[in-house]
Amino acid sequence: MRRPLTAALLLAALAALVRAPAGHARPASAGAAFDRDVRPFLARHCAGCHGPDDPDGGLTLTGRGPDDLARDPATWRLVLERVRAGDMPPDDAPARPSALEVDHALAALEDALAPVLRARAEDPGRVTLRRLNRAEYRHTIFDLLGVVVAEGDLPEDEVGYGFDTVGDVLTTPPLLVERYLALAEQVAAAAVRDLAPVRARVPASECEREGRARPLRDGFTLLVTNGALVAPVTVPAAGDYAVRVRAYGQQAGPDPARLVVRLGRRQVAAHDVRAVADAPEVYEATVSFPAAGRHLVSAAFVNDYWQPDAPDPAQRDRNLALEWVEVEGPARPLEPTRLQRALVPRRPAAPDDVAPAARAALRAFLPAAFRRPVDDAEVEAYALLARDVAADGTFEQGLRAGLQAALVSPHFLYKVEVDPDPASPAPHPVTEHELAVRLAYYLWSGPPDERLRALADAGRLRAGLAGEVDRLLDDPRAGRFVEQFVGQWLQLRRLADASPDPDRFPWDEGLREAMRLESELLFEAVLREGRGALDLLDAPFTFVDERLARHYGLDGVAGPRLRRVAAPPGRGGLLGHAGVLTVTSNPTRTSPVKRGKWVLEVLLDDPPPPPLPGMDSLDEAHDAARPLTLRERLERHRQDPACARCHLRMDPLGFGLERFDAVGRWRDDDEGLPLDDRATLGAATFEGLPGLQAHLRGRGRDVVRALAGKLLVFALGRGPAPGDDAALDDLVERTGPVWRLRDLVAGIVDTPAFQRRRGGER
Repeated sequence: MRRPLTAALLLAALAALVRAPAGHARPASAGAAFDRDVRPFLARHCAGCHGPDDPDGGLTLTGRGPDDLARDPATWRLVLERVRAGDMPPDDAPARPSALEVDHALAALEDALAPVLRARAEDPGRVTLRRLNRAEYRHTIFDLLGVVVAEGDLPEDEVGYGFDTVGDVLTTPPLLVERYLALAEQVAAAAVRDLAPVRARVPASECEREGRARPLRDGFTLLVTNGALVAPVTVPAAGDYAVRVRAYGQQAGPDPARLVVRLGRRQVAAHDVRAVADAPEVYEATVSFPAAGRHLVSAAFVNDYWQPDAPDPAQRDRNLALEWVEVEGPARPLEPTRLQRALVPRRPAAPDDVAPAARAALRAFLPAAFRRPVDDAEVEAYALLARDVAADGTFEQGLRAGLQAALVSPHFLYKVEVDPDPASPAPHPVTEHELAVRLAYYLWSGPPDERLRALADAGRLRAGLAGEVDRLLDDPRAGRFVEQFVGQWLQLRRLADASPDPDRFPWDEGLREAMRLESELLFEAVLREGRGALDLLDAPFTFVDERLARHYGLDGVAGPRLRRVAAPPGRGGLLGHAGVLTVTSNPTRTSPVKRGKWVLEVLLDDPPPPPLPGMDSLDEAHDAARPLTLRERLERHRQDPACARCHLRMDPLGFGLERFDAVGRWRDDDEGLPLDDRATLGAATFEGLPGLQAHLRGRGRDVVRALAGKLLVFALGRGPAPGDDAALDDLVERTGPVWRLRDLVAGIVDTPAFQRRRGGER
């Protein structure tokens, strides 16, 4: 009985096959070779399942000719990939083609497909307008203004094709717009501070009331039953400020009225208010404000007293009356911020100097913020806003307003690229400034620096691109690229949600963080030391701190600093990292399926289709009377023909990692049951992690090609496009056979897709 297959897996039926020898002679006519070698091969080995009548997976492979390649190159590209992988045909195929027959068929198919892929290479694909993602926003604010935005100040971004740089999923919902507005105010306040001390007095009538309160005729507000007044105040910088409240008490009972001052939710002062209505007093305390910007200062009545039956009417009710809340400071003279020192060499002394000073400051800032040249009209719009605000306040308040407006502009929040003719599908080079933006956000997750902008202004960036790529990779800011790419490529961001069973496995926050950093530091070392990308599979060194070393059973490592050490025996490379092993496990046990799927998705870019409904988990209760190893349960699961095809590809890859438990510790048995880490994948057999590493080394070109494809998606912010195949193949060929990781990362910048774009439909 034939097994149902998805279209993608049906194509793998050709992958019986082995790579054509390098010295194989190419036929003079690709079309004739297709007719001679490919068409008969399809008829003999594929027609049984993929003929014209009810083909498995809806895929017909018979009756196709050379012209069909141009209509559906992705399908034929997948055929070639599966051929190189050696995954197919299934072991139970009735007849297997000879090596010579396979050689001729694949060589002919490659020849016929090559011109189609070359023609599509001219299409750079369509990149959707991209918003700065959360990390890019934070780094951009820091690089431009020196202000730190906390990661939690913005919501997490959606992910497309495995990365949060993809424009198609970087939407801008109303809640995010509100956060941008609030952050722009906070950032501007921190970046531009008033250099003169502030004295802000908020009358009681302008304060927000909490609890029971009522205004009095003399400008006071009476607080009863523990009421409070809340005054919004804005301070120019962190520091010590005098906080004053003018008040009196309607005294009753044995104690005076009690006033508590809070900054936000934190109590910062308390006063016994003995003053009475005929002689109000000012109560003062020195309060440390933690940051510049808007704060809420509250004055609260906290010791209500009510004795309606007291003989003396004056002793029946205690209340507190407040006239105003005032903040003055800071106590120490203010110094200009980094931005102010750069933009405002001399603070304007006269009103007529305000507009020119604001105009000069914004003319210097806006090109960096918008990542392109700006014209006089743009500068003037922001300068007039600054002038108008300064007219009712200070020069710094005006400059902050102009800055705040710039930080919510689409030209700041989005990486804008312009097509000369948006309707035309004709490719065109991105501008020099757009190229600078692409390069900086690819390798720094941040904006172009002054040198990149200067080269773009002069029209010399494209000519000197290779040198600039090297400069950016050698800069410490390239660590952001490592953090962002590795965390998403290896799916290590899922560590944040990992929750191994605490009764079975050791787990704490320090271990979680060390796991993440171990893989980032290995990637960075391979990148910076000029090592081959395949060293990521089996590097003889790793990075541990005391906590992770203890997890691995290593001695001689003390303290929280991660340092380079020889990899423990049988553990070198990413596949031996506890972080990878943890995110590919279940909370209570390992998962060869998840681990094998991870290898296919991450290292080979060849993900299996999703499981059929109801077939995505093992029946844990079945055969409970007789303990089964996980391997035995998976073998039983694979007896279902609907599951077998995918699991025959995934499970062997995962079995190679069974010596590691659900949090990546070495183990000799599976909770007392025998442990078997041998695997058979098509014609290949291997044992344990060393065998799996050797198997993947043998498929080195596929691993490198997959990594290059992931880099391209991350860099461009779009999913794979038909034109990418030829460019990636060329990159792999140019950088082989060593495939230095640095060359692959840098080579993405040389692809047509990175340096060109087009309008028209997708």
